[in-house]
This record gives sequence, C-alpha cells and structure tokens, in this order.
Amino acid sequence: MRYSRFTAPIKKGRRQEPNQLSVIIPAAGTGRRMKSYGPKCLLQSKGDLCIIEQIVDNVANVYPLSDIIVVVGFEADKVIQSLSASVRIIENQLYNETNIVESIRLALNNVITDSVIIIYGDLIFNPEAIHNIADDSSCAIVDSKNRFKNEEIGVTIVDNKITNFAYGLDTKWAQIIFLTGKELEIFRQLCFDRKRNKMYPFEIFNIMIDHGGVIQAKEPVNMQIREVDSLKDLS
Repeated sequence: MRYSRFTAPIKKGRRQEPNQLSVIIPAAGTGRRMKSYGPKCLLQSKGDLCIIEQIVDNVANVYPLSDIIVVVGFEADKVIQSLSASVRIIENQLYNETNIVESIRLALNNVITDSVIIIYGDLIFNPEAIHNIADDSSCAIVDSKNRFKNEEIGVTIVDNKITNFAYGLDTKWAQIIFLTGKELEIFRQLCFDRKRNKMYPFEIFNIMIDHGGVIQAKEPVNMQIREVDSLKDLS
C-alpha cells in the first residue's frame, strides 16, 4: 500500500459504551488563506492555549466522557505535540489531495459510538456553543447574528428544521453538527461512497436530508463563536 496512516487506538482502561459520544475535530488542512506558514489550529487562541487545545478543552469540559478524535495532516507532528494523551489521533496523509470529507471518513472508520459531534478545527467558541447539543436528535448549530462571514455556508430553516445548506443565505451554519441515529447512518454511508470523496460536507448534508434525514437548527443563547480566517479573527 502506498500510504500508511497513523491511528491512535482507544486508550487502555477506557471503557466505551455504545451510547457514548464521539467528537471528531478535522484539523488536517494547510490554512492557505491565513498565510500562517503552519497549521492554523496551532495559532494562539486564549491565554497559553492554541485553537486546537481550546477546542479540546471545551469539549472535555462539556462532554467529559466523550471520545475525542482529532484528524491531523499538514505538519501532523506539530499538531500531535499540542494534544493531550486523552485525545485519539488519526492522520490523513492525503490531506493535500482531499478535502475535509476524507478526514471525517477516516475518523468515522474509528468511531464505535452511536452519536457523533463534528467540530471544525479552526473555530474559537465558548463552552455554551456546544452545551446540550447532544441531548436529543440530530442538530446543527446556526448563527443568525452575523458571527460568520457572508461567504460562509448558510442554511434554510423551516419549522426549526434545516431544509438546505447553501451559499448566499443569511443564517449561517456554525460548522458544528451533531449526528445520531438515522442521520448518522445515512451520513456514514454517504461519506464511505468513494464517488463522493470530492464533495464538501454541506453537500453531503443536503443529500442526507433528501434521503429523509432530519437536522434540527439550534442557536445557543449565550454562544460566542467565530471562524479563524485571518489574524484579526484572533483578537
């Protein structure tokens, strides 16, 4: 085989129950738009923490029993060094030839729980942004208060359900989604279809909805969140 992938197994002594939660954090990209000359997720976020450390810290505080999986790629060794031993690492060695769907697919290959939160690895947010989102049915975090830039993916919402993900919509998808039950199964099948490996997650979400998946829209009241696209986003 041309490529080998590094995958950290489930930690010894850590019992995984079928109904526990996995949190997938794709952080394999090069961050070209940032011109940071290094992984975007390693930029300083808060105090002594970089972005990826802050994400993991928030997840661990809100969901202490979750299985946290970080997918690395560009300068993987540097990112791995920033992560605690409690985090599982998956390496996407094809990060320069694939998009985020491949990173998610690799992570799903190693998920043994029946519920998953996907959190993009270039977000800065407070714990309230993910609090209680895994309590019930599949849902996506949305932003109606201009916390995300106009060019980001938006959503159409009818009766509190997302009916479409697309560009040019006022309410934005906040790049965090919780999938469980039917929706997770459909999403998994679509990601594993190699014919779709050039698609983006929002395109797969739309196909999932067309196949009968239901995604609730949630906007936590005290949420603070932003995507890091430039150095000014860190201030």
